[in-house]
Amino acid sequence: MTSSTLELASPLVLVPGGSLDKQLRDKARIHPGLPAVEQLARDLGALRNGVPARLDEGGGGRGPSLLVHTTAYRLRLYPTDRGTGYFVSAVDPVRLRDHHELAKSCLLVRPPAWRLVFGVRDIPQDADAGWQRIQEAWQYLGTVLTEHRETAATNPAQQTFLDSVGRLVDATQRITTREERRGGPYPYAEFASTGGQRSGRHSMYEFRLALSDVPDEGAFVEVRGEAEMRGQVTRRDGRRVTVRFDQAVSWERIPRQGELAVTPSTVVFDKQREALALLGSGRAGNPLLLPALVEHRVRALRPVSVTPGEALDPDQLTAFRKALATDDVLVVLGPPGTGKTRTITQIAHACATGRAGGRSDGDARNRVLVTSHTNRAVDNVLAKLPRDLVVVRVGNDGKVSEDGRPYLLERQAGELAEEVSQAMTQRVAAYAQVDTARRRADELTRALDRLDRLRAAEKSAAAGLDSARRTAGDPVRKRLDALAARREHDQGTRDAVVQRIERAEPKYVRARERSEGRAFGSLFRAPARRWQRRLDELRAQDKELRTALTALDTTLAATHLELEQVTRDAPAVRAARDAWQGAAVDRADSQHKAYDIADRAIAAIAHLESPPEPGRTEDAEAARGQLRALERWLGEWLPLLVARRQLATEWQAAIAADSQQLAPELIRYAHVVGATCIGTASRPELSGLDFDLAIVDEAGQIGIADALVPLVRARRGVLVGDHKQLPPFLDTEVAEWGKDITSAELRGLMTKSALERLVDGLPDSHVVQLTLQRRMPVEIAGFVSAAFYDDRLRTEHDHPYHDPLFSSPIAFVDTGELPPRDRQESSDTRAGESFGRVGVRNHCEARLLARLAAFYHRRGNEWAVIVPYRAQVAAVVAELSRLIGDGRRAREGVGTVDSFQGGEREVILYGFTRSNSQGRIGFLKELRRANVAFTRAQRQLVLTGDLGTLLRADDPDFRALAQNLHTHLKRHGDIRSHDDVTALLAKAAQEGDGA
Repeated sequence: MTSSTLELASPLVLVPGGSLDKQLRDKARIHPGLPAVEQLARDLGALRNGVPARLDEGGGGRGPSLLVHTTAYRLRLYPTDRGTGYFVSAVDPVRLRDHHELAKSCLLVRPPAWRLVFGVRDIPQDADAGWQRIQEAWQYLGTVLTEHRETAATNPAQQTFLDSVGRLVDATQRITTREERRGGPYPYAEFASTGGQRSGRHSMYEFRLALSDVPDEGAFVEVRGEAEMRGQVTRRDGRRVTVRFDQAVSWERIPRQGELAVTPSTVVFDKQREALALLGSGRAGNPLLLPALVEHRVRALRPVSVTPGEALDPDQLTAFRKALATDDVLVVLGPPGTGKTRTITQIAHACATGRAGGRSDGDARNRVLVTSHTNRAVDNVLAKLPRDLVVVRVGNDGKVSEDGRPYLLERQAGELAEEVSQAMTQRVAAYAQVDTARRRADELTRALDRLDRLRAAEKSAAAGLDSARRTAGDPVRKRLDALAARREHDQGTRDAVVQRIERAEPKYVRARERSEGRAFGSLFRAPARRWQRRLDELRAQDKELRTALTALDTTLAATHLELEQVTRDAPAVRAARDAWQGAAVDRADSQHKAYDIADRAIAAIAHLESPPEPGRTEDAEAARGQLRALERWLGEWLPLLVARRQLATEWQAAIAADSQQLAPELIRYAHVVGATCIGTASRPELSGLDFDLAIVDEAGQIGIADALVPLVRARRGVLVGDHKQLPPFLDTEVAEWGKDITSAELRGLMTKSALERLVDGLPDSHVVQLTLQRRMPVEIAGFVSAAFYDDRLRTEHDHPYHDPLFSSPIAFVDTGELPPRDRQESSDTRAGESFGRVGVRNHCEARLLARLAAFYHRRGNEWAVIVPYRAQVAAVVAELSRLIGDGRRAREGVGTVDSFQGGEREVILYGFTRSNSQGRIGFLKELRRANVAFTRAQRQLVLTGDLGTLLRADDPDFRALAQNLHTHLKRHGDIRSHDDVTALLAKAAQEGDGA
């Protein structure tokens, strides 16, 4: 922990806020440990070593505030306008997160005293809040923390890079905001909460729009005229859109009819700028990141011989060991099906469990961040992590996939809260008898006090009986006293003789042993005989004394009996005897009652602890010792049990009030945290959390500004991806919507991912290529390897193949033989293509793709339809929904290339869509789109399109790709006509097999 003690010259004066007293009373119902207002100054003053404090730069939206902490609660203080004191705006229980933050850094504020007044006018004129000194001390503490890191001033090249990325962020924000504002407003005719309730506060509402124009999924919108009603579109279905609001909105407050307006979010760009600021100021978690990005300077890899938990192929093993060895950044290039996810999971497991070399210093421990641009990519990795890791997913429930939901922070916190609540309920129930035990303990104390009095009375009565007997039998008593005195004398004499025997015996034994020696035995024989005679004399005396004592005991017993007989009928003796017997009965009765009380006290808490159990005895002294021992134990343990019950009750109430307070601890002890790139910085749960390793998956499609956001949070990074697939922005996209960007450098930064930038510059030691693919049949992989990967992609084994429609795993259905009016494309301006582009749809291909999808759907295959345009997506979904009767499944299974990157299916149906006499192919010329689409297939790839249009494409690179594909299909694939395939589908439908 980094801390600094701040001595202040003046007492600090606190002024309770106007509603503080009521606030405390309300909160005390749930958190009984909160103080009364009057107690605040006393509690703070009791912390003689200083009050732990942190500065909150934006507490409650009112500017900086001071958070001061006792052991049980936290105060939020705002300085008064004149700087003479502090307003107490809130008092809350100390949470686990507070302990975590204080453990990282804090001030120990030590004023001479803390004062409490109830109005600003009551603050002394000469009072000083020390606010400026506190701010300076906090700033200095931050400087100290920064100096503890490896930092270096940026050089000109690095500063130029940071400036360029900064300008890129600005330009992207301008363009994105402009594009997002093009849509809308969107008038709505009605709305309802997703649960159907027409009252109360809810976070999710469904709006039925009045027009066919709808906002995109993911768009940020607000109810026009209601700035606080802002949220994000999470689903759209025809004219219905579902909006998740940032905070719960009252049903009654939403206008019955109104408009949704697009309100672009600045969060992404703010977090990108924060990452740049951290990188430029030397405060990034990885001090070697900037040199690696700009000059491609990296440290030599440390030798690592860690064995992964699962078998890896040679390329994967190299990537695994280099990832654990790197001190800066590593790039792993993984074409589709080469086991990127398997490699990532083994890297994460080895690092998180400390098998990578024990990087356990600092707060980050071995914590791993798994991140990507999309929620699906993050969830895909988390689902395959070994089960012995503690994994936490941070994200919005509506966006996280089914694979990631079990790891969601809110879900795990809720489940843990439920477990804790149940445990605390059981604990509170277990402590239900503690009050009974306390009452029994009080009863036992009273019973023992009474028993002591009765025991004293019994002893007094016994002494009175003895005195009465002696008085009544005086001659016999005198004889008895003389006999007792004589016996005491003789006993003393015998004790002295026994001691002399004990001292003489070892001397005799030594002398006898020496007398038996050969050399000097004769010298010790005479002493041995003398000691023997002495012992014989002493033993004879002891025998005589024992005999005399036995005779005295007999005489004493007879004399006692005589005294009893002489005094039995004496009135005084009878009265004393009756008094003694009565006292003995009272004492015995009280003793039994004390035992009963003790048993009941033990029974009330025996299931909680193991108190000493007194064994019942008639002996008064032994009984008193046992019962008093139990009394002392109860006095020590019952306050502790009461405190435990109180703690369990407070936990029970606190968990019921806010289950998410456990979230910071779940994250703190997680091995792996998963979040999107922007989510790593925008989610408050991850604020201040550092990582040992950041693994960025699908890094080939993540821009440099986005990638920096997670990379600055970790000490080192591994970027995993495929730079031959979709980049952050395609050249055609930048050309269409980035016209305002005239700088070639910025346009290059836009279209080039962080992965590509590093691949082009890092030494070979820090770039690992995976080459063995296991996903696709060799017929598909062979073309992909030749077309996109310079023939470096190898296939591990042949895939068993059987398909009722096609004779090869790669097939092409050619629509070119159809009449132009049946097969050609049409423009569509209503489909909402990205960046305002004109959409294209092809009804012939849409019907064909829908029938193929329905065929495989009814056969139980996992399938997906991929097309280039949103307009074509809508056309296919409409046809397919009619064929399979399941609109939701149709929407899930049909999408553009972008939506399926990173996924895979048994059967992939890809439609080129373009069919025209001029060979116009639009943005199909981005060859990486074809790579993404083709490599999603696990068993069967079916391509549909107008082969003539593709072979005479107006783009030479695409034309070459189409010609190579045509050649490959003739050698290894299956080329079918549209009519041939539709006939097969019709036959299958008649036979009840497929569409």
